[in-house]
Amino acid sequence: MESDGLQNVDMVRIPAVPVFNWSVGNFMERFFDGLKGGKFMGVKCPDCGRVYLPPRMICERCFAKNDEWVELPPEGTVESFTLAQVKVGEDGELADLEAPVLIGMVKHEGADTCLVARIEGPDPEEASVGMRVTAVLDKSAESILDILSHYVPR
Repeated sequence: MESDGLQNVDMVRIPAVPVFNWSVGNFMERFFDGLKGGKFMGVKCPDCGRVYLPPRMICERCFAKNDEWVELPPEGTVESFTLAQVKVGEDGELADLEAPVLIGMVKHEGADTCLVARIEGPDPEEASVGMRVTAVLDKSAESILDILSHYVPR
C-alpha cells in the first residue's frame, strides 16, 4: 500500500505563555486614578450620549471623540455571567481552580457598556442575569488591573 507521507498526530502541545506589558496612556490614566480614589469614571459621547465604562476614546456608534468624563455609581446589574472551572497557569497550561469562580459582565447604573469582574457571595445556583451588585475596590492593589477586586450582591 502506498503512503502519502502523512502520519496521524495524536496530540500537539503548543505552550502559551502570554506576557502583557503596556501603558494605559493619558486617556485611561484618569479611569484608573478614579478607581484608586474609589470612583468609577466613564466617558459620554457628545453626539449620541452613549456612556462608556470602561472609557473609550472614540464612540463605537457614531465615531465622535469622547472627552466628557462622568462619574458613575459603584452599583450595577449583572448582564451576563459564567462559572469558570479552570485558569491559565504561569506555564501557559490550563489548571483546575480550587473552587469555581463566578465571573460577570456588570453594567453600572448610568452606563451603556459593561465591566467584567468576579462576583463573590452568592452560590452559583443563586446567580442570575438582572442581579443587583456593588463593586468592591482594593485601593492597596499593586496592579491597576486588581483595583476592581470583585462585586457582591446588594
